[in-house]
Amino acid sequence: MPTIQEIAKLSKVSTSTVSRVLNNHPYVSERKRKEVLRVIEEMNYTPHSLARGLRTNSSKLLAVSVPKADHPFFAGLIKGISLQALEFDYKVCVFQTFYCKENEFQLMKLLKNREVDGIILGALENMWDDIAPYLKGGPILMCNEFHETASVPILCYDEFEAGYTAVRHLIDRGYRDIGFCFDTANSEAQNMRKKGYLAALSDHGLPYREEWIFEGAFSILDGIRIMDEIHLLGKKPTALFSGSDQVAAGLIKQAVNLGYGVPDDLAVIGYDNQPICRVTTPTITSIDIPVEQLGREAVKRLLACLQEGLPLKREVTLFPTALVAREST
Repeated sequence: MPTIQEIAKLSKVSTSTVSRVLNNHPYVSERKRKEVLRVIEEMNYTPHSLARGLRTNSSKLLAVSVPKADHPFFAGLIKGISLQALEFDYKVCVFQTFYCKENEFQLMKLLKNREVDGIILGALENMWDDIAPYLKGGPILMCNEFHETASVPILCYDEFEAGYTAVRHLIDRGYRDIGFCFDTANSEAQNMRKKGYLAALSDHGLPYREEWIFEGAFSILDGIRIMDEIHLLGKKPTALFSGSDQVAAGLIKQAVNLGYGVPDDLAVIGYDNQPICRVTTPTITSIDIPVEQLGREAVKRLLACLQEGLPLKREVTLFPTALVAREST
């Protein structure tokens, strides 16, 4: 971040003049004000964020990005992050990307302009190489999302093991034709989960069929849509591992509407172990994850960098998951 002395030198004015411009003091000539603002703009900073930074060197504000705040998982993550931040007198700005790459860049500009002290990425929409340059503005940490090469702390779950455990549970229950639902292939976490699914099938000598893999599964409505697609298949899966409890609920709802017995004709496993799992008929078997703990730990790691000066480096922390068996399997 530029110093007030650097701005003054480039503007050919005194440091007190720069300070007056930044604080909207009236006693500055229009010529000098324009020159100072021009220099600030060339250095790619905004006047209000620069003024605050020069005064405090901190905004006491953290940003967390999530695709959608109304998703139960991300709501829980935001809760954990916010509670931990408040304990250290920090506030949290929740930024929804809606799975849009450009929106994520808008968030990065907040860090570049020092309007936030650091960012927790609850998801990653862009290539990491396009995000990495923004580390010049402050620390970035990945929380829930995984990346093979990102040079920042990563807090997530053992997605491979979770996928393997879910499919092995279905196999142990006697199911052999098992499908998989996930949201997007752009997510490395989802890809690791898929690898766990495929490994469990392979280890038990079971078939993998491309038409039993369903992408674009985000919501209850997606679960209903996917069940309609399954209904039209010649050879149908007898069990499904879904990457979302919401999707699992949609699958079960439509399966029952179409006359399938759950779990007799179709078994279903969700992911996240959200409250919806306990109120559907039948109740949903799911992978439980400690989402609030994940959010709290993310804040602790970020503040260790901001307050204690600890270096920001790649360190992958895997949180445990556990299968909670219910009526849908």
